[in-house]
Amino acid sequence: MKEQLHTIQLTRRELGLVHHIMSIKYTDIDDNVKFGNTSRNQFWQDEYGKDAITGVYLKTRDEIYAHYDTSSWICKDLQRKDPFTKPFCYNEKHENYYKNHMEVA
Repeated sequence: MKEQLHTIQLTRRELGLVHHIMSIKYTDIDDNVKFGNTSRNQFWQDEYGKDAITGVYLKTRDEIYAHYDTSSWICKDLQRKDPFTKPFCYNEKHENYYKNHMEVA
């Protein structure tokens, strides 16, 4: 099967989230060797392959290094900027009730 290339647009926070998740997968890429094919990462490797995990991680890393301040391992440029003081609440009577938790902002 011929590989197709896809282009997507991500916000800085979405890029940070994808990079964070993929850095965890990339770090654990050989855990299946250590734990006898029972690691938590085995599904990702079986379904997508180590090359896909490595590719996404390296591409997001390169994009972040090119455009954001990476002096800290956390890369605060990619995190939310607004003060997160009111957590969501799923109790309908609460003042912070989050009505449409299934909608994407």
